[in-house]
Amino acid sequence: SVPRRAGGLRLLVRASDSPRGKPRRNLHGSESGGTGDGCGPLGGPPVASRAASICFPGTLLASRGLTAPGGALAALNHRDFRVLLFSTMALQIGSWVQTIGQGWLVLHDLGGSATELGAVALIRGASLVLLSPVGGYLAGRLERRRQLVVYTSVSAGIATLLAVLVATDAVEIWMIFATALVAGAVDALAGPIRTMLVYDSVGGEDLTNAVALNSLGGNAMRVIGPAIGGALIGLVGTQGTFVMQAVCLALAAMLTVRLRPSPPEQTESMGIFQSVAEGLRYVVRDRKMLIIVVTGLVPSVLVYPYVTYLPVFARDVMHSDEQGYGYLAAAVGLGSLLGGTIVAVTSGRGRLGPGMMWSCLLYCLAVLSFTFMRDLWPGVAALVVAGVFHSIYSALNASLMQLEARFEYRSRVMSLQTMMWGATPFAGLIMGWMIDAWGAPEVVGAWLAVAALLTLTLAITSREMRRV
Repeated sequence: SVPRRAGGLRLLVRASDSPRGKPRRNLHGSESGGTGDGCGPLGGPPVASRAASICFPGTLLASRGLTAPGGALAALNHRDFRVLLFSTMALQIGSWVQTIGQGWLVLHDLGGSATELGAVALIRGASLVLLSPVGGYLAGRLERRRQLVVYTSVSAGIATLLAVLVATDAVEIWMIFATALVAGAVDALAGPIRTMLVYDSVGGEDLTNAVALNSLGGNAMRVIGPAIGGALIGLVGTQGTFVMQAVCLALAAMLTVRLRPSPPEQTESMGIFQSVAEGLRYVVRDRKMLIIVVTGLVPSVLVYPYVTYLPVFARDVMHSDEQGYGYLAAAVGLGSLLGGTIVAVTSGRGRLGPGMMWSCLLYCLAVLSFTFMRDLWPGVAALVVAGVFHSIYSALNASLMQLEARFEYRSRVMSLQTMMWGATPFAGLIMGWMIDAWGAPEVVGAWLAVAALLTLTLAITSREMRRV
């Protein structure tokens, strides 16, 4: 084998392997793509004729070039990625069903306020911010698959507990706060692991395609999940959403068991605080990594909180009803699906750095244009465009974080990404206070103008990203 670098990571590739038609190796050192059911790599010939009927769909995809290296579905050649993708989709659909159920439980069943609903998100976000460094530390030191199975099982237990409490009419608002705290802690520990497993399952060559397909799966569940959640509330009550989440999480855990073990990356003796501090020093000293992290942080803090206030835009700005709000929310999901498709189709072509910077800027400008809309359908169109560029930018940002990070710092860098997600509720709370005082279009527009200016400055001054 001869070493080859992809960003900051070393890959082992056989010198005799040709780019097409040959098995490639992932981090585990095993040939990627074997399904374990008698098939070769997805789209390749079966090892026995009796498997022909099983492999036919993959063969059809390969005949169209979709799973070939550089194809739109190239990451599906990797058996572990296929398992991880279905696990993530099960997790996501359960999460969106639970989001609908929890909101209805707090506001309708318990007679709570919007402030209490915001407090639930804030508590969960605080857990993400505080414990994500711990998650990154453990992800680099302990076997990741086993950790993820444990964390997913704990989440399934939390969902089951809530289902029982709601069904027995014993639930109270403080219990929702408590479970949000525990659920946020579990997500903080699991987030870096799930992100790193995408690289572990495909290696560097197909990482961007894998991130795009992972995003596509999540966004598809974002469209389907709320509809299922609403239907369950109408059919069996709020407890049905938590039962559904528990089932989805149990399925995700069972699928995760089928992944190959991922060996730890950090073997040196170092305490958790020293490890976290070393990771932060690495990001600050490495200008390229600092730009990637800041480009991910700016939209998380200054842009994405606007989604929370789409009901305000629908009701007070566009003078629509709950159906109009549904159209606005669906527009974001539709745009995200389109953006993920674009990344999947174009992965492996062109440079990721400029694509990340300019798609981030266009995302900011698209949401900024939305704040000027006073009619529903122009607003829907603006959010579709915003969803497209958000999906492109976030997929490229996640790919660059893993490709450009030095191997020994990868888990700690990915914990920063989870912390960014946790920062969104804090920023959203401040945005909400300002909206109450000055109005949604003015406040969100001002935040977006600042975000666009910062992103444009980064895009112009970051010469390092033009070569990535």
